[in-house]
Amino acid sequence: MNSSPSSSVPVSGVVSTYRRLFGYLRPYRLRFFGGLLTAVFAGMSSTALMAVLTIVFKLVLGGELTFTQKVPFFGTVDFTPWILPWLPSGNWQTIGSVMVVCSVIPIFMGIRGLLDFLANYQMTWVDQRLTRDLRRKVFTRLMGRSLEFFNQQRGSELIQTVFGMTSMCSNTAMTLAADLVRRPAAIISALIFLTMKDPVFMGFSLVVFPLCMLPVVLLRRKVRKSGRKEQELAAKISGVMMEAISGIRVVKSHAREDYEAERFSRAAADVNSMAMRIFRTMEIVGPLVETVASLGIAGGLVYCWARGVSFDDFSLRVGLLVMLYPDVKALSKIQMVIHRCTTSAEQVFKMLDEDPEVPDAPDAVALSRAKGSLRFENVTYAYRPGAAPAVRGLNLEFEPGKFYALVGESGAGKSTLIALILRFYDPREGRILLDGHDLRGLQQRSLREQIGIVNQDLFLFNDTIANNIRYGRLDATLEEIREAARIARADDFILKQPSGYDTLVGDKGCNLSGGQLQRITIARAILRNSPILLLDEATSNLDTDTEQAFKDALSVLRQGRTVVAIAHRFSTILEADQIVVMDQGSVVDRGTHAELVARCGIYERLFRLQFTVGDVSG
Repeated sequence: MNSSPSSSVPVSGVVSTYRRLFGYLRPYRLRFFGGLLTAVFAGMSSTALMAVLTIVFKLVLGGELTFTQKVPFFGTVDFTPWILPWLPSGNWQTIGSVMVVCSVIPIFMGIRGLLDFLANYQMTWVDQRLTRDLRRKVFTRLMGRSLEFFNQQRGSELIQTVFGMTSMCSNTAMTLAADLVRRPAAIISALIFLTMKDPVFMGFSLVVFPLCMLPVVLLRRKVRKSGRKEQELAAKISGVMMEAISGIRVVKSHAREDYEAERFSRAAADVNSMAMRIFRTMEIVGPLVETVASLGIAGGLVYCWARGVSFDDFSLRVGLLVMLYPDVKALSKIQMVIHRCTTSAEQVFKMLDEDPEVPDAPDAVALSRAKGSLRFENVTYAYRPGAAPAVRGLNLEFEPGKFYALVGESGAGKSTLIALILRFYDPREGRILLDGHDLRGLQQRSLREQIGIVNQDLFLFNDTIANNIRYGRLDATLEEIREAARIARADDFILKQPSGYDTLVGDKGCNLSGGQLQRITIARAILRNSPILLLDEATSNLDTDTEQAFKDALSVLRQGRTVVAIAHRFSTILEADQIVVMDQGSVVDRGTHAELVARCGIYERLFRLQFTVGDVSG
């Protein structure tokens, strides 16, 4: 996930990124453009408010009933006919009339606030849905990646991309869109109003506006580099926390709580330091912009002194300029917002654009119900290019409806064989056939629907026992779930739980024992009712009585299914139709237990060693 692109991105790349990002707005375009239109009116409302204040002040404090204004290119325009109809008739210089006129101010303030609220609400509404859609799309894409991809990535970086970066690029994109219409609308309307009042004064103020962008130009590279570093550190602190929580048993058994707390503190300190660095870089722009912009006010003040402009008129003009500062400051940060949004969007789109390592072919076939015939033809696979193959030149066939056992020392290639059947990886050489179909020509989802599996790495979701079993077949009824649990000899202990099948198992099943976890996993595989059943050390955590019960259940499950079992405990595989002995990624022999004990030295040694230590129970 880490990359080191240059700190500057071509304009064409930025435009392409934003065009693609805003393409996700299509379902919400009416709300989006409605928000932009409201933002324009909200931006213009400040100038409208200032115009209203000018009129009200003249009416209430000056008693003026005529309202003329010099307008560039139009000369002097009389606004009196437009305003008088709204004034109280007769002698309006009474307390009642003055209060009516003054009430216009809170009315306009309320309208201005309502426009602000509506603009922000609509853009936030779009932002939340855009974030949701991006997260769903990225997560769906992530779920389609192979185990090889996950083996090479840190979980914290993936979480940061799915949650942090999608939120960042969506939020900043909406902020950018709103600012690019609202701020210019506010500035342009104010400039028009000031130009109508006094074009020369406006010229003094306007001449310094381009200089306000100078701090942004000087700081943009630093902001972009800091933004990338901020994301890396955020992923780092998440990684420290995830590792500590996932490995809490190791942490506590080694009394390393203080060590992990110190690791987290160091990571948190790095994040805080970078956050303050970014804050300094972003916020220093404000004072710099205000300092530069104040030169315009100073020049305008000299001009007004020379022209003999009254204090009231000068205060009105300066007040409007001061109201413009937030908009000018926001525009001055636009380029920084663009950099932060682009950085996040690039990482999100990188995740979306990368091809899965194990893709479905364009013409992949969907299986309905397989017979269960599996054949390996000269299969070789290595986990990394240049590494020693985990399996090599493998030629092996599993016939439908038979029970096969895989035995061999650690590293013999047994688990790799199981992973290849599931198509977690594709062979580097050779092919694997299911009912005569090359696995690479089958849709992965339909392939895995044909397979039930019990792994040696036990995992349950933090959900109820019933839902963990139902994970094998999502449309299963409670009675079907209970029947699967009874076959797996799990029903009795489940009913003794506080809420029976509705009992929460805790994170990774922490509220259950290892044997209970295994039996629930077995029940899940039974419920799946697939033509192929893979058992990877399925009895490793079972006590002797439960193991015997599982052997009885397996004799029922075997009927009409192809069963492939990895087992170090020979007691569960002695009745296999065929036992396959593997060593260093190759098949060295195959046959029944009696045949292999008589002729295969590797098998005989493994069996006698286990029998000697008393692991075989009958």
